[in-house]
Amino acid sequence: MHTSTLTIRLPQPQRVALKETAERLNKSESELVRDLLARELGQLPFGTRAAAFAGCLASTPEQAATPDPFRDAIKRNNWRPK
Repeated sequence: MHTSTLTIRLPQPQRVALKETAERLNKSESELVRDLLARELGQLPFGTRAAAFAGCLASTPEQAATPDPFRDAIKRNNWRPK
């Protein structure tokens, strides 16, 4: 894969959050930013995006009432008629 360099400026609190999150996930800052961009730009496969929800049944009525296109896509793709 061909790569190129992108330089961005971040406010200090955002940079600190990026560094802390990357450390918590055992990733480099670059890897975390690439993952975030891929997810936001829709380049990750559905299975990869949904992996964090595997086996997750907990939700509140407030969460269910909040529109969420990703949750709706999971429901559509996993719906089984009775």
